[in-house]
Amino acid sequence: MGATKEAGRAAALTPAQQAVLESSEWFIALDPAFRQAVLASSRVITVPAGGAVFHRGDASDGLYCVLSGAICFSGSAPSGRGSIAAMVEAPQWFGEIALFDGGPRTHDALADIASTVLHLPLRHLSKLLADDPGRWQQLGRLLVGKLRIALTLLEDMALEPPKVRLARCLINLLEGYGQRVAAPERSVRVSQERLGMMLSLSRQTVNELLRHLEQDEIIQCRRGGVRILDLGRLSDVARGTA
Repeated sequence: MGATKEAGRAAALTPAQQAVLESSEWFIALDPAFRQAVLASSRVITVPAGGAVFHRGDASDGLYCVLSGAICFSGSAPSGRGSIAAMVEAPQWFGEIALFDGGPRTHDALADIASTVLHLPLRHLSKLLADDPGRWQQLGRLLVGKLRIALTLLEDMALEPPKVRLARCLINLLEGYGQRVAAPERSVRVSQERLGMMLSLSRQTVNELLRHLEQDEIIQCRRGGVRILDLGRLSDVARGTA
């Protein structure tokens, strides 16, 4: 089940949405011909809050980029316990893993709030890659960048205390996991429950850690999010030097 199943009507890309794409570090690094071909072959899809872009086990249907809103990558155990592997916002790209190995989708990709995504269908992407096999290397950079982050997160889970992991998570969300070009606004829209699911921590533990950071005037907790008051000191916490 892909985006066309649960999403709203497809539409053309607006100038504002194109500006979002051009703030993507990976996208603007593509060669100009590939970049224009991606734009010409893609469509904008609206996804209601809670709607699925795709589900775990679905066949690959192409590549996506968040233009607005937020997409959560989630999974659940047979016990019913859920987890969130990542939350992505504009202008982050996703969906490339199944493209490389031909396997099924690894997680549910669900809209955390009403969102719009750019969809490059598999049939168009396959033709673009067949026309110039060198473009696989450009897609590989997107995949490898995420692999580096994933390996770091696995190491953090094993070695770092919860406070360090929380600080790193906030910075990753703020910076779009390294995919944003321009400096983003210093606010992160994420609930304590979502942070707990991403970090495998209880909501109570997340609440306590956030409260300590707030008392130190590093962050300010808001309804449904966090405002970062001192990014330098938060980075110190993330490095374990604070």
